[in-house]
Amino acid sequence: MATASTENVLKELSRLERDEGIQRLSFCFQWREFEGDEQRQYLHQEFVYENVMYSVKRGLPWSSVAQVASMTKELLPELKGLERSEVISLIRTRLSQHQLQLSPAHRAVLYDFIVKDSVRHHHLYQAFLKKDINLISMDSQLEIHIPPHPPPLCEGTDVVVWEKQQALRELTAAEAEKQSELQRLREQAETELMAKLQERLGDLLVENRLDRQEVQTTVRTFLQSQGEFFKDNLEKEIRTVQELLEIKMRQKSLLGRGPSSNTSSFSEKLSVPSSTKVKKSKK
Repeated sequence: MATASTENVLKELSRLERDEGIQRLSFCFQWREFEGDEQRQYLHQEFVYENVMYSVKRGLPWSSVAQVASMTKELLPELKGLERSEVISLIRTRLSQHQLQLSPAHRAVLYDFIVKDSVRHHHLYQAFLKKDINLISMDSQLEIHIPPHPPPLCEGTDVVVWEKQQALRELTAAEAEKQSELQRLREQAETELMAKLQERLGDLLVENRLDRQEVQTTVRTFLQSQGEFFKDNLEKEIRTVQELLEIKMRQKSLLGRGPSSNTSSFSEKLSVPSSTKVKKSKK
């Protein structure tokens, strides 16, 4: 039966930090269920503490909070070996037996909280009650990494300059990609053309007609028949070159918006070398 002293202890611990509250709860009852096993005894007290604090937050009378503490203290050891359905049934029975002085709404939310907690942590509680786990291994050390200290504003980059740098980087990457694409198109066309020509010349070799005149005639006829092939590849190259020129125009437009010390490296890389300009002017 809950006493006035129990209620006073619960009022006191409800105002403390969590660890201090659990420590204070340890003086509220006689914890004989796991006597001699400090870690399991602590987890038992933690289970009761969570239910007590939930009852306090829901605004239950202190007499009812004390009843919840007593009931949940008895409840946890009784869960050993039970299936989830049996756990739910036991919780319902214990709530009825203790005749908590609660409104139907308070009784419903308390029942819901205890059931959800017990079912969600069912495997953990069973392992805890059956001593199937080494509780020491549950404690883990986590390394905390704090964010780097930001540099002074004077060492930063103006947002407009930074955006310009980013745009130039993207255009430089796009230019390199288009150059590679153009080179790949030319190499692919050359490889494909040579493969077809070698196949045609191979036919002459099989037919034993591999003289100079026959080869010249075959090559000329072959090249004349590849007009569509040359046309398709030329169109692909033209499209790629046009895209490349558009990129260069955008680079020139960005660089023409005003020089900046932060973008000088891009200017040197993308613009015509000064030595070339001098030579042109001398001419």
